[in-house]
Amino acid sequence: MDDRAFRKGATRRAAWGVVALAALASGCGAYVGTTAKSFLRHVRTNPDPNARYLAYAKLGSRDLYDSDHQREEAVSVLIERYQKGNEPLASRAMICRTLGELGDPRAREVLLKAVHSHDAVVKIEACRALGKVGLPEDASVLAQTMTLDNLEDARIAAIDGLADLKSEDPRIYRVLLDSMEHDDPAIRLASLNALRKIVGKDLGTEIDPWRKELEPILAATPADLAPPSNARSVADEVAAETAAANDLTGAPR
Repeated sequence: MDDRAFRKGATRRAAWGVVALAALASGCGAYVGTTAKSFLRHVRTNPDPNARYLAYAKLGSRDLYDSDHQREEAVSVLIERYQKGNEPLASRAMICRTLGELGDPRAREVLLKAVHSHDAVVKIEACRALGKVGLPEDASVLAQTMTLDNLEDARIAAIDGLADLKSEDPRIYRVLLDSMEHDDPAIRLASLNALRKIVGKDLGTEIDPWRKELEPILAATPADLAPPSNARSVADEVAAETAAANDLTGAPR
């Protein structure tokens, strides 16, 4: 693999996310204060969507809060605002990002639904955020996005989510190894970095040392990502519920 191609692809993808959010929230110049209390007030009462967007972004700093109770309050407000579905696209994406930054597991259910959003920028932020608040079983949701989604940026975001989730399921190693040979250098780089983070080692950019390192684990593991089971995980239930709602309404609930 070519490190220069890696860096070029990664930079392109990172720039896409920043530009997308900036463009969708263009004109954001409202003053929203400097404290968690002021940001929460704007989120609850300010009619200006630009001011609320800025407040959502500011609430993502864990050092901002005076107490755990205040941070928990912010998470509750963010979840409520997302579920109401009244915010503009950029704000919904920012809520997902902020929920991930705050790392509260209560955000898991709403992020599992957001991963299936028809809005690309929301899906992308939700994939990364889920990696920070999800459970090991949620790796299957991210892996499906990584391998099946039509949007390359969503696949990369799902890989980033897997890196943070650090699932110990060896089947995740398998899909990441396969993606190290993807045509897109950004996907190759994201997969490599995810393996580095999950395994806790750096074996270079070539795939052979990684296959050799993980071979004993892979040899004893079924190749299928989803093991046969009659039981449905929480992630499966949420995905089914979201798909059913989309079939009926044509839009995410």
